[in-house]
Amino acid sequence: MNKKVIFLWMSFWLIFSASVRAEASLFWTLDSSVQRAMEVAPEMKTADAEVGKKQGALQQAGAWPNPSLDIQMDDNLGIEDGSGGYDMTRMAISQALPLGRLADQHKQASAALASAEAQRRQQQLLLEHKVAGRFHALQLAEAELQLAEKRLQQASRYQRSGKDPLIRYLTPLERMRLDIVLQAAKQTVDVAEGEYNEAATSFKTLLAIPLENKLQLVPLGPVPKPANFEALLERLQAHPALEANKQALASAQAGVDVAKSRRFADPTITLFQEKGYFANGEQDVTGVALNIQIPLWNMNNGSVVQARQEVYQAQSQSLTTQRELRTNLHKSYLHLGHLIEQARHYRDKLLQPAQQVFKLTHKGFAAGELNILSLIDANNTYFDAKDRYQELLQQGWLELAEVRKSAGLSLLHSNSATYSLEVKKP
Repeated sequence: MNKKVIFLWMSFWLIFSASVRAEASLFWTLDSSVQRAMEVAPEMKTADAEVGKKQGALQQAGAWPNPSLDIQMDDNLGIEDGSGGYDMTRMAISQALPLGRLADQHKQASAALASAEAQRRQQQLLLEHKVAGRFHALQLAEAELQLAEKRLQQASRYQRSGKDPLIRYLTPLERMRLDIVLQAAKQTVDVAEGEYNEAATSFKTLLAIPLENKLQLVPLGPVPKPANFEALLERLQAHPALEANKQALASAQAGVDVAKSRRFADPTITLFQEKGYFANGEQDVTGVALNIQIPLWNMNNGSVVQARQEVYQAQSQSLTTQRELRTNLHKSYLHLGHLIEQARHYRDKLLQPAQQVFKLTHKGFAAGELNILSLIDANNTYFDAKDRYQELLQQGWLELAEVRKSAGLSLLHSNSATYSLEVKKP
């Protein structure tokens, strides 16, 4: 193999290795996860397509109907002069006149487009909430796996003799109890690994990340305190769901005017020219005709009634959405405050004392002052408290996602640092 080929292979391998390392070291935050989801999620592509449809409808709403051309050929002239054959005896151009209908249609289509754009923002909020759920689930699964591995590592230390501070003699019964602790720790690791793999698969699938890629996430941390409730209520007025309902109502109201303008067919004006046989000779006749529908049997009132009912429906939907959003925001805000306070209290009053007791019990057991049951109890209390604290942190982040969804706050467009979940890598 010549040197050039070897050099090319080495260059390729270095580039490949660098890309793999870069991929493996990618540090995912909630913001970057949401941004990735916006790029690959089919839900957003569907919403974009809906906006495109409404744009096309708006363009079409202002289009005039096409004129029509009428050409008539018959043997009337040939019969009159005795020459026979067929001649073109009539040509006419007709144009329907939409009058005020186009303005109403344009207003309706414009409001429908604005509603679709607001619905797209609402879909973004829903997708952000979904991403947040899977992101925080993966954060918790990763934290629980790390905690389970530490628990196993600690249980393995109890089995050593001579190399550990636990230098006191262990009876067979004590060794059996410690072996139970070890086996339980192994089972905890197995369960945590399974839950982590499931959470990672769900997260990767949502973000269209290759399943073989390794992930690195920001660790769970304390939840930031949200803005005051009055500020959130004020922000609620610009919620995409409410904006979508508002524009849907405007579109329905314009639909009433459209229905009224369509009660009767558009009047049609026709310019025509005919050939006839008069006074023993051919003569051309030119004229203008106006076609107007006579509203004798059908006033098309049903369409107007239907359009008005759609207005009432849109009004009711808007009130329902506003009620649900306010209720959910209030409940989520109260629950979030409770979770933040509960996590702080749990950390200060339970986790930290349990950690201190665990350290002191470990030393007391090594010195022969405490029995094996005290050590096992302190061990389980500490790791269980740590696990519960991590669950409280995750529940707080999930509730913060609920607050954002109810208040209409987007991670990609919010300028409020209160709701930024970007966490610096420790």
